[in-house]
Amino acid sequence: MKSFFKNLGSILLIIGVILLLLILIEVFFKVYYIFDRNEDSRLNADCYQKVEWANEYYSEFNKCNVEEWEPYVYWRRKPFSGEFINVDPNQRRKTVYEKSDLVKTEPLIKIFMLGGSTLWGTGVRDEFTIPSLVGKNLSEAGFNVEVFNFGESGYVNTQEVLELSLQLQRDNIPSLVVFYDGVNDIFSAYQQGKAGIPQNEFNREKEFNSLYSKKKSLRVFFESLSTLSTFQFIIEISSPKQIQINYSGSEIENLTQSVIDIYNQNIKLVFSLAEEYGFNTLFYWQPSIFDKKQLSDYEQQELEKVNYIQDFSEKVNSKLTHEELHYKSLNFFDISEMFSNESTPVFIDFCHISEYGNSIIAERMADDIKSVFNRSDE
Repeated sequence: MKSFFKNLGSILLIIGVILLLLILIEVFFKVYYIFDRNEDSRLNADCYQKVEWANEYYSEFNKCNVEEWEPYVYWRRKPFSGEFINVDPNQRRKTVYEKSDLVKTEPLIKIFMLGGSTLWGTGVRDEFTIPSLVGKNLSEAGFNVEVFNFGESGYVNTQEVLELSLQLQRDNIPSLVVFYDGVNDIFSAYQQGKAGIPQNEFNREKEFNSLYSKKKSLRVFFESLSTLSTFQFIIEISSPKQIQINYSGSEIENLTQSVIDIYNQNIKLVFSLAEEYGFNTLFYWQPSIFDKKQLSDYEQQELEKVNYIQDFSEKVNSKLTHEELHYKSLNFFDISEMFSNESTPVFIDFCHISEYGNSIIAERMADDIKSVFNRSDE
């Protein structure tokens, strides 16, 4: 009996030492993630080298990058208040521009702008998002405008069409709707082998199915481990840095066509809504780093991080531009090559653009918007 208790004591001691070591390891990684996080690599972008606000901006960006469930469109950021980034109570990024006092008697032009994180304004201050710059340009030109930024990180075009539908359902009717798309639709299709669905849809499918799985409790237990800093570190170092997928030639062709077909169908849906509710529309296919010929050293490094998707992106853009879409009369504009000959660095990663780059895009959009409303006055 004494021998049994002696062995039991040794076993309990070993278990205690192991538990203590696990606790110490977890505490270590908690501290690691609090004090030793790698800074955002985008801080090395050319556009931030001579500005003082970049570090504080990305501190705010990390704090505001908290999303919550939103019916139908899946997610939107929570309201946030900062020096450089503000998200209003309706979960929309704030547009900042001075409204002209010269046109107060003119009818108000209400503009909805929809897109992903590039339109939302990742990497730029409130005043330099594309919607803010469009508002500034139009107001300075004497247009009485109110611009709403409905952009959200990761959104594909179908989510934007749903967002527009929800606004119309609430009797929030715009004068003009601007869509700015391309990158997310291409990336999501490549990621999942299926076009037209939100990014990371497979995670939501897994979560939903787990609710009805007989192994639910076991799965929930193992997934709960991901909240531990130790497991988070293991996942990070073991996860592949790229998502390169080996599609066959026919699979790539079918996926390319599917991206375009779904985008075409969405355009038709929007035009039906526009006819019913009486608003105008503009559609833009956005530029990415793949379309820029003169790259800085930093931009070249960013391109190399995502070169696994370059061929697919170029296939979609080529087919979209030269074969499938002939929508000049319907206000579709392919501006993917807008920076192809630009010598100044404009990209802060493969798709997000500097404040200077946003100003060029916004100027182009503002000119198109002026044309739309000048025609309507004739």
